[in-house]
Amino acid sequence: MSEDLRKNLKDVLDELDRYFEDFENDLQDTIRSHFSSSKLLSKPFMAGFQMRVGPEGKPSIQFFGDNPTQWDSFRSPLTEQVVDEKAGTLRLVMDMPGVEKGDIAITAAEESVAVKAERGPRKYRAEASLRAKVDQDTGKAEFKNGVLEISFSLRDKANKAFRRVNVV
Repeated sequence: MSEDLRKNLKDVLDELDRYFEDFENDLQDTIRSHFSSSKLLSKPFMAGFQMRVGPEGKPSIQFFGDNPTQWDSFRSPLTEQVVDEKAGTLRLVMDMPGVEKGDIAITAAEESVAVKAERGPRKYRAEASLRAKVDQDTGKAEFKNGVLEISFSLRDKANKAFRRVNVV
C-alpha cells in the first residue's frame, strides 16, 4: 500500500473516531439532561423481571416494579399463579409490601383479575389474565405480611358457565 493511500485511510479513520466520540458525548448529555429533569430519579426506582418456562415448555417473562414509561407512580407487583387441577382451585399470589388490607381493591371476572392498592407513596396496580376460567363468586382473598393471596374455584368445564333454569 502506498504511503499516500495509507495516510488517506488513517485520516478517514481518525475522522470517524472523532465523529463517534462526538456522537457518544451528545448522547450522554441528552440522557443526563432528560433524567435530571424528570420525576424518574426524584424517588427510589425499583424494577425487575421474572423469567420462567411454563408447563407447555413455553418461556414467559414478567416485568414488575416501577414502569419508566408511565408517570402515574403505580408499580406492578410480582405475581404468581398456581392452578391445582386436582383440588379444582386457582391461587393468585401478589407481593405488595407497604400497603394494608384496607387499601386493596380487587375485581374479578371469569378470565381475569384486577388489583389496585394505594397507601401513601406505595401504589400498586395489576391486571392478570388467568390461566384457567374461574368462578369469580368463589373468590377469597387473604393479605398477610405484604403478600396478597386470592383463591378461586375453577369453573366446571362441562358446565361452560351456563346455569340451569327451572321452569315454573
